[in-house]
Amino acid sequence: MKRILIVEDELMIAGNLERILSKGGYQVSAIAIDYEQAERQLKTHVFDLALLDVSLSGKKSGVDVAKLINQEYGIPFMYITSYTDPKTIAELKSTQPAGYISKPVQAATLTTNIDLLFARLDHHNDEVTVQVGNGIHQYHLDAIYYAQADHVYTEVFHDQGSDVLRISLQAFQDQFPDNELIRINRSVAVCRRAVVKVDKTTVYLQDTCFRISRTLVDDVLEHFR
Repeated sequence: MKRILIVEDELMIAGNLERILSKGGYQVSAIAIDYEQAERQLKTHVFDLALLDVSLSGKKSGVDVAKLINQEYGIPFMYITSYTDPKTIAELKSTQPAGYISKPVQAATLTTNIDLLFARLDHHNDEVTVQVGNGIHQYHLDAIYYAQADHVYTEVFHDQGSDVLRISLQAFQDQFPDNELIRINRSVAVCRRAVVKVDKTTVYLQDTCFRISRTLVDDVLEHFR
């Protein structure tokens, strides 16, 4: 589930946005009313998107939050504001937002814009970078078959062979986009794109297959519906 930060100083509006997003299948992980709260939330949580009101409590604005995101976090953000004057719009554009939603916010407009944003990002996000200690490993999602735990190591099987990384399977999986690397039992996670068939007991890849843990059957089948 995509995690969203709302930065809005009017709590009634923030609550309404949260309700809309929850109904749309998104998780509002935090709400901040000013720059300082937004900064703390960004430091302590991982977000997939931030929704920023331009005018906030305190000396700094949503534009300042946008600049902080661009400098340190690199996540997409959208402005939600009633400002329409050319000077303000030009300032907003200079921060390269992923979108702009006018107040009062319409539920369908908000969720449609966010749906389209994530669809666009997911389409272009075919590579994943995995950090292991001080090293970086980059994989194309279409090239990975599965990953298998071996004590403190994970072996990654792909179209060029395999790599053995000193990282737990869970930590490896956590660095992948949602629903791309799916845990099917205690020691194996399969790449969704490599799966050719799934039944109630087994996941089949082109040249191998794996049993699904009884405790994970429902979750695994849900991923492939």
